[in-house]
Amino acid sequence: MSVKQGFIRARKLVVAVLSIIMMIFGSTSLVASQAVFQLCYPKGSPQLQQKYNYTKKAFISLLISILNFVSPSAIRISTDNATIAKGTFYKSNGKLMSHLKHRSIIIANHQIYTDWVFLWWLLSTSNLASNIFIILKKSLESIPILGYGMRNFRFIFISRRWVQDKITLQNSLGTIDANSRGVGPLSGNQPLRVEEDGEMFWNTNKVDESKSWPYSLLLFPEGTNLSPTTRRRSASFAEKVGQQAFRHVLLPHATGLRTSLKLLGPSVEVVYDITIGYSGVGRDTYGEMIYRLPNIFLRGETPKLVDMHIRAFNVAEIPVDDEEEFNQWLYKVWKEKDDLMETYYTKGSFDLDPELDQTVVGKFNVDLKPCIVTSIVPTAFVLSLLLVTYLMYLLYSKL
Repeated sequence: MSVKQGFIRARKLVVAVLSIIMMIFGSTSLVASQAVFQLCYPKGSPQLQQKYNYTKKAFISLLISILNFVSPSAIRISTDNATIAKGTFYKSNGKLMSHLKHRSIIIANHQIYTDWVFLWWLLSTSNLASNIFIILKKSLESIPILGYGMRNFRFIFISRRWVQDKITLQNSLGTIDANSRGVGPLSGNQPLRVEEDGEMFWNTNKVDESKSWPYSLLLFPEGTNLSPTTRRRSASFAEKVGQQAFRHVLLPHATGLRTSLKLLGPSVEVVYDITIGYSGVGRDTYGEMIYRLPNIFLRGETPKLVDMHIRAFNVAEIPVDDEEEFNQWLYKVWKEKDDLMETYYTKGSFDLDPELDQTVVGKFNVDLKPCIVTSIVPTAFVLSLLLVTYLMYLLYSKL
């Protein structure tokens, strides 16, 4: 082994160790901050929710900071001019910024485990990182430390058993919708009624926009990321339902998205359809095998360029009420996404017409302040307790 090779290996080892320490310390501090906030504010209060939202900002800042430390990536965002106004994404003082709608549903193809990290960051360009809600597998709820934090984030965990998930989605999305219209629990309201099975209903007759809470719901209709196994399952499912399998994406499942649209329909402003491509991934390879979590954090193997193409759908134009029409609409959306990925693998970009689409290139910039604050809060709280304890000891020792 040459000196240069030895240096490279040593550097990768140091980076890996430091990234793990950053993750453990940052996550633990964030969850500890949530626990401190729970002691300081009433349960279910808007003040506590604001603090939880702040820890959401801190978490995405932590994740992107680690990715930038391990191996910085660039981001190339293109938008469809026909559905998204020019200038929605722009650069200010070298940072990517945007003007995204404050009540949205985001759908995307699912290639690697960190897709959601990049999509979460995207919301930070509109200062909406604290208002994201993600639909996740229920097994993720049991992850030590992070599971507790994500429950406080009000992320939605589903078991993929519709009998159970129906109530979960109804209550979670119904509450999000009610809060967005100023008539939910964050405005001091109680459910209009609760059924025997636990399903909650809110009184939305009197909307109070002055107490509105933004939201961005992120879900992956494919249900899992693309791999040899999921590709085979998707092809089998496509044959079962009489559809043609795709080349670069999985067949989407309509139930979760359709349910979300029906429950959030009164408040949601737009559906953002995002197609993601990663440099280093070809038509015959799989992103989840190249950019596995150990490869990212231990070897520093991250995509040098993340491509996102974004278009918007007017909710009123989506055939939510007719199940068959909705299935066909979603299949068409995914067919167009598959064609876009074919172009990406052929040309290394989405190769869009500059007259019809706008493209902005930048870096994954983040605001480190929330991350720093949540690192300080637990320590400050413990030191305050120790100080109070010491002062009480001095006081009683003189009595």
